[in-house]
Amino acid sequence: MRRIVVIVTALAALVGAVSAYAATSGFNTYNAKINFAPNKAGSNRAPAAVAFTEHYVASGTNGNRTAPLTNIKTTIYGLKVNAKGFPTCSASKIANAKSDSSCPKKALIATGSITATLGPLQNTSVSNPDTLKCDPLLHAWNGGGGKVVFFFLDAPGHTCGPLQTGAVPPFVGTVKTVGKNLVQNTPIPAYVSFPEGLEGSLTSETLHFLKLTHKVHGKIVAYTTSVACKKGKRPYSVTFTAESAPGGTVQSGTASGTQKCK
Repeated sequence: MRRIVVIVTALAALVGAVSAYAATSGFNTYNAKINFAPNKAGSNRAPAAVAFTEHYVASGTNGNRTAPLTNIKTTIYGLKVNAKGFPTCSASKIANAKSDSSCPKKALIATGSITATLGPLQNTSVSNPDTLKCDPLLHAWNGGGGKVVFFFLDAPGHTCGPLQTGAVPPFVGTVKTVGKNLVQNTPIPAYVSFPEGLEGSLTSETLHFLKLTHKVHGKIVAYTTSVACKKGKRPYSVTFTAESAPGGTVQSGTASGTQKCK
């Protein structure tokens, strides 16, 4: 009987969440800004090593928290990634240890943090008092084979309600060249957006991709390089996909911008 009551309660919570978001004209609004340094155009013959920082902001609408994200796809003109020869750290290694402290230091490709709100599924209002702040650190690791492994960490001043490091397993995205664009695609699993029965509403992400290099046969090779610009500019776009609840309605929105380069 208790199991039936729990299932009915969970279903009611999901229905309530879907109804709340469905009442809005759109789940979320988004902003994205990407800064590159240095921002040289480079070329295929003379690629320029580059670092870049992604700043993403998501906001709910009509008094609701941000609907949980299920995917972030970033497209950047003129960049390439060459992970060959760089150390790797797998999602399974991090998941088994519930830590990324044993990963090779040179496998770390990006560092940053997020801000989010944890709240109950049945009440998505921003004014709901039963919410918790969540702002863990975020690491991104070279997973090899075009994979990027993301992992959240607790640290002084960077906590996530009751969730400690390892409570949310690592998740895997991909990075590849499509035409003249670098495409990062990051599916966000339900265990990230809905941890331990709560709804995780992302409000911002800042992630700095490092300027990594290593020597191959005496030649310096970079992990991320610029090989082109478009008429003195580097266009980028970020498509965010969110859902009202696990298995609920899905909506996407895109933010875009450019930065000068030469």
